Amino acid sequence: MTNTPHEPDREQLRRHAQATVRGALDRAGERRRLLAVLLVDASDVSRVDQAAAHATGDRALAALEQRVRDCAPAGSAVVRLTRERLVVVAEQLDDRPDAVELAQALATRVREPLRLEQLTLRLDATVGLALAPEGRGTASALLRDADAAARQAHAAGERAWRLADAASHERAMRRLRLEDELATALAHDQLALYFQPIVSLRRGTLVGIEALVRWRHPERGLLGPAQFLPVAEESGLIVEIGDWMLAAVCTQVGSWSTRHPERVLPPVSLNVSARELRDERFAQRFTSALAGAQIPPESLALEVTDPGVVDERADVEEALEALRRLGVRILLDRFGGARSSLAHLAQLPIDGLKLDGSLLRAHGASPGERAIAEAIVGLAHALGLSITAPGIETQEQLAVVRSLEVDAAQGHLLARPAPASTLADLQDLELELAGGGGAAGGGAPEPSDELLPLSAVADALGVSPSTVRRLADQGVLPGTRTGGGHRRFRRADVQRLARERSRGPALRPWELPAHPLPASAELLAHDGSALVERAARALYDPQQPGWFAAPQGLARGRMWLAGLGGALAAGKAREGLTATSAYADAAALGGASAAEVVRFLGQFAAVVSHELVRAGGGPEEARGLQRIMSAATDAFLEKR
Repeated sequence: MTNTPHEPDREQLRRHAQATVRGALDRAGERRRLLAVLLVDASDVSRVDQAAAHATGDRALAALEQRVRDCAPAGSAVVRLTRERLVVVAEQLDDRPDAVELAQALATRVREPLRLEQLTLRLDATVGLALAPEGRGTASALLRDADAAARQAHAAGERAWRLADAASHERAMRRLRLEDELATALAHDQLALYFQPIVSLRRGTLVGIEALVRWRHPERGLLGPAQFLPVAEESGLIVEIGDWMLAAVCTQVGSWSTRHPERVLPPVSLNVSARELRDERFAQRFTSALAGAQIPPESLALEVTDPGVVDERADVEEALEALRRLGVRILLDRFGGARSSLAHLAQLPIDGLKLDGSLLRAHGASPGERAIAEAIVGLAHALGLSITAPGIETQEQLAVVRSLEVDAAQGHLLARPAPASTLADLQDLELELAGGGGAAGGGAPEPSDELLPLSAVADALGVSPSTVRRLADQGVLPGTRTGGGHRRFRRADVQRLARERSRGPALRPWELPAHPLPASAELLAHDGSALVERAARALYDPQQPGWFAAPQGLARGRMWLAGLGGALAAGKAREGLTATSAYADAAALGGASAAEVVRFLGQFAAVVSHELVRAGGGPEEARGLQRIMSAATDAFLEKR
């Protein structure tokens, strides 16, 4: 890798630091004196780089180095190990208490505020101390132990310094061995993908699949991500693992699309770490993987595991927005934890949230914590964001997320992660989730004539109960009374009034293609009727076909294909949208439910996209047609 002007040559710095420590060890051995090696870890400067500028971070590090030199005893050497790490080699200390006192003083000094021009910066720097009595030890071991102690001080958080001991040395050695084994795992195909379904809490159907990584360790067996991903993140191997996962997920999505050409597959999501997002090649790697696998961007979703990185880096936000414009869903993972911010939620380029486990555990513990959980869910829904609750393992947790009106959930209670080879056929799995276990589905969707109590209506409309009574007395909101005199209101009437009182969210308009789609037009002209029938068959039980598969629906479909195909050939996407909207309206007038219309348009887009890609039509054509179908779906739902 080529070093930037701000990045010194790491290998050259490491060799110089080792040579400095090695020379000091030799002198300490000859004089039979104690040698202390102190490592100052200022890796928190990356936060300054992101918030201000890299040059500001460089100035902060220069000021920090001067503080370290001022604090170091006479005769000590101060050298850099990396851009963010300094090493103090102290040869003139009499005993261990002197070394501890130096570590404490150094830790206090490096954590004092730095004033640079108009900025006041606080670096969360830590100090690791390693000792070599009478010069015993090696330079590499001392540096490694001091580094490990500094990292442990940062992780512990209760103090800014730590002394390396036998236990910390063993932990550092285990980490180094794991890092080396992980690099071998990447080279020898020891990683494996597991998939966990994401289930709609309202319908019990499959609405997504999360891709998870496992390590088939040759000695320790199957390892979960918590056992190796933190090491991968620290070492930088997380980027290579991310590349491997992206390629493997794209391959699997392509395989599922081939096996289920008639179905709209739920998006497969994969986690992306902060280090991956900060890589300037991230968006390019992602789009290249999509193009290589010839799958539509709508097939994938990205779960950003560190929401703070989106706020901190404008280039990260731009990369996510570019992917989102292509059709990739962007989700914030672990939302509701310590680093989550409600303030910028509306401005972030995201489509949904995955709640933090701590938020779900806290729900119900006190009225205040319950209010926080409900506020996050309510705000997300108001912004049009989907909400998923992960880690559902008990019926009690499921009851909590249902009470919060979360959209979807995943966890061992609903479906365990499994490799693609043993995961049930997707269609069978969806049927099982919808009707087999009862844990996820919880029954059919609530009917529109369900009667709601006064308090629920007041919450839904955001008004007081007295206002609801007044609206009912004025005839604005029809209602009934129970035998005991309590007011009840139909769900459909409440929803109608809520829509009338609200202007609704300003949805981002679909970006329709501005040029002809010749491959799509040709495909519809030759095989359009067969594709319509194929999409319709995927909707219905063969014994009870609905409007789209009935003769009148198929006849109306042929008229629609003529208008849509002509519009695509002429590059008039708006006319194609109008024709599709008219077809959807005709289906509703003929008795098709809203669910039938929405599912048909989605199935048709998936079938045509699959055929286009198979015929070499290119992913851009498929995306264009999918966006027309999506825009028609939105237009249809807006009329309901």
